Amino acid sequence: MQGITFDDLVKKVKQQEDTVVQLVRIVAATNHRIAELQVKHENLEKTSLSK
Repeated sequence: MQGITFDDLVKKVKQQEDTVVQLVRIVAATNHRIAELQVKHENLEKTSLSK
């Protein structure tokens, strides 16, 4: 049985780092969109309440 080489471990860690970066970007974009929708929702509520 051949063990995992150092280069294999480095490659795996790099792949995992790339995956984490992608997930962080997705979460950031989602949070940004939620914030935009909250502002729109609040503005709609204000508009409908003032009528």
